[in-house]
Amino acid sequence: MKNLFLLFVVSLIIFSCKKTSAPAPPVVYETLGETYISHRYKDRLTTTQLTARLNSILPNSDSLIHPKYDVIVYRIFYKTHDYKNNEITASGLVYIPEIKDYYVPLVCYQHGTAIQKQEVPSISADMNYYVPFIMASETGTLVCAADYIGLGFSDSLHHFYEPTEEANAVVDMLGSVQILLNKTYRPLRFNSDIFLMGYSQGGHATLAAQRKLETKYPNQFHVKASAPMASWFALEKSSQLNILKDSVSFSFSGAYAFLINSLQTTQQMYPSYTSFFVTPYDSLTKVLFDGTKTIGYIDTKYPEYFYNTLQPSFRNELRNNTNNVFLQAVKKYDVINDWIPKTPTRFYHSINDEIAFYENSEIAYNTFKQKGGNVELINIGIYSHFEGNIIAIEKVRDWFYPLIQITPY
Repeated sequence: MKNLFLLFVVSLIIFSCKKTSAPAPPVVYETLGETYISHRYKDRLTTTQLTARLNSILPNSDSLIHPKYDVIVYRIFYKTHDYKNNEITASGLVYIPEIKDYYVPLVCYQHGTAIQKQEVPSISADMNYYVPFIMASETGTLVCAADYIGLGFSDSLHHFYEPTEEANAVVDMLGSVQILLNKTYRPLRFNSDIFLMGYSQGGHATLAAQRKLETKYPNQFHVKASAPMASWFALEKSSQLNILKDSVSFSFSGAYAFLINSLQTTQQMYPSYTSFFVTPYDSLTKVLFDGTKTIGYIDTKYPEYFYNTLQPSFRNELRNNTNNVFLQAVKKYDVINDWIPKTPTRFYHSINDEIAFYENSEIAYNTFKQKGGNVELINIGIYSHFEGNIIAIEKVRDWFYPLIQITPY
């Protein structure tokens, strides 16, 4: 009798547990709405003109490219949000191959570091302006190139490496693409397939955009491949911050001032810039990054040994306290800690990169790989940061092109 009673009690407990345990709620993904505001005609190049333009910038480039379609470019203005979630206007370019009646995918091309508003490829027309021309002309795909928030014709100021703004600038542009095609009477349909690529800061923006697309919009957009290249992916854990801790020469020291300015503006780590910098760099850093100064000008304001601009107390804190507020803030900019890439993702990086240390990509790759991420790390060789740009893009073309499919309708 006693055993029967115990069996009844155990059965009651098991039944109660089963009855009260509810299934996990389904994941509800977001839908990106229309973000289009307006557009302007920017440029049009035939295949012959494209080859001529490139040869004037990069001699013998005609042996490297194979233009197939003429391409027209529009500057687009669209709604997005800054890091405070305030709605603002951003700008960028959309490259459209002159073909008819096709479903086409889209390449999102993210440019490298720019400090002055006008330094973006869409205004300065540097090599990064023509890479999307090449991809659209050779494959028939659409290409988007965001100026980033605070750059180009965007509202606000640019916050260097702030991942929310990087992702918003890239992703929200997608809500304007089909509307632009319709308004310009282009007989094409965006098929929702996306390829992501970017070098230097553009690599970080690529990863930030990929995270947002995969975690918020997987039912609306299909990311087919992602190529984040040669960027500061792992500031907290890599040796990249040794420039702040020790007397080490660095050829682009102004980038660290730009980073500190961004972190302090968006996260308010310390009461003032005096907590970071000795005079006069405290007052300089507070005012230099208003979007009116060029990279070249700003870099002349900081010494080759950036360490010498910093307060001894700040340097000691970085060396001795791994949980200090600066490293915690930096960690929020590292887009490798809170998700796992599902899209095939390849990190391209030169082992000799003197601006974005190769270790950044190693740490990013290992972090994702240990979690089961769909990632590869490709050492492109022994090149400087700027030499590696062209090499990496060539390798991405080799990877993307067999995957890019345009289909008639």
